[in-house]
Amino acid sequence: MSNTRYDSFPSRPRPGHSKNGLTTKRTVAALLAALVLPTAFADDQQIQQMQQQVNDLEKHLQEMKAQMEEIQKKNKEIADKNKEIADKNKQIVDKTQELSTKNQELEGQHQQLQAQTFEISGKFKAIQDQWDLIPTTNKNQGGFIMDGVTLAFGGYLAEENAIRSSNLQADINSPFSKIPFNPNPGNLLLTPTQAQQAASGYYNQSSFNATARQSRFSVMAQGNADKNTLVTGYYEMDWLGDSPTANGTQSNSYTARVRHLYTNIDWMDKGWHMLAGQSWSLAVLNTQGVTPRNEEIPVVIDAEYMPGFVWNRQAQIRVVKDWDKKYWAAISLEQSQTSGVGGSTPNGVLNSYTLPAQAGGLLTPGNYSVNKFPDIIGKLAMETNFRLPDPDRVLSIFSGFEFSTLFFHELGKSV
Repeated sequence: MSNTRYDSFPSRPRPGHSKNGLTTKRTVAALLAALVLPTAFADDQQIQQMQQQVNDLEKHLQEMKAQMEEIQKKNKEIADKNKEIADKNKQIVDKTQELSTKNQELEGQHQQLQAQTFEISGKFKAIQDQWDLIPTTNKNQGGFIMDGVTLAFGGYLAEENAIRSSNLQADINSPFSKIPFNPNPGNLLLTPTQAQQAASGYYNQSSFNATARQSRFSVMAQGNADKNTLVTGYYEMDWLGDSPTANGTQSNSYTARVRHLYTNIDWMDKGWHMLAGQSWSLAVLNTQGVTPRNEEIPVVIDAEYMPGFVWNRQAQIRVVKDWDKKYWAAISLEQSQTSGVGGSTPNGVLNSYTLPAQAGGLLTPGNYSVNKFPDIIGKLAMETNFRLPDPDRVLSIFSGFEFSTLFFHELGKSV
């Protein structure tokens, strides 16, 4: 091909235009085309790029929007979960408060139960202390229960012998007023009766006696009127009665007699006790407090016991008060019959005169004092753990006292 150039414009000039003007216009147009067309092409490319960027941004926004929706969804789930946890926490707090209230109520009930336990323990100890004061024969040992009442039987069978170097004209009991003395002529200390006994030979006359009369039988009925009130009925007997038909020659048919026959009531929660009936006098010593069936009785075969033992069994009404089973106070109104009185004619006042020896009204023959008032006996007792001091310690104390006395005495002399 040839390099022939074909212009788009005809070479022949148009009318009214010069050749130079046309050339100038063409030059300007060419310059404008050179300047505008690339710019137009460039703007279109930028627009496309920007459009692409916008599309990318829109796509990114869509993705971000989706992510935001996902985050919002997650946040909503978290908020719901937090609300659920908050509700659970509120329930836990409410339950904790409820349990705390219940715990306080239970603590109060525990304190009340503890106080009641202490109170019951104190009452039980008081009852146990009272129970310990009851003899072992009363604690259902060998007894049986009938309709809530415990029956306990006691006693023993005895065969006893008395061998005396001098005759006392007595059975198993020793009447100390009948002790025979040596029939020494001129013994001015003997009463006429004693002199007669001595002259009759009782002093040099030994005697032997065997008997089962001191065998005993007892029965006790015991029951609770309520949880704090113990009621006891007690009966004890032996065969030391000496009715006119009783003798030791053939049948030995000795009659039974009453030893004890009384009712005792113990209000163990208040410490009050009352005895009514025949029992040991309040003047008899007790081994524990002032309680029946706990008397200090000499353990001897002789039915007259022993010299120096103060005793009596008689009808009485006794009231006793104890404080914690440690301190006791008692008063008793007792039968005031006096033995050894004589005569049948009233010769004074109070208890100094007697009824006729053959008195009626269920009185056996004998001399009876006329009594206007009962015997009134009072007693105080104390159960303590008091111990005597150690003798060596007492000696050391007195030795120290003696040394200090001598020291200050010599010091005074030197001054």
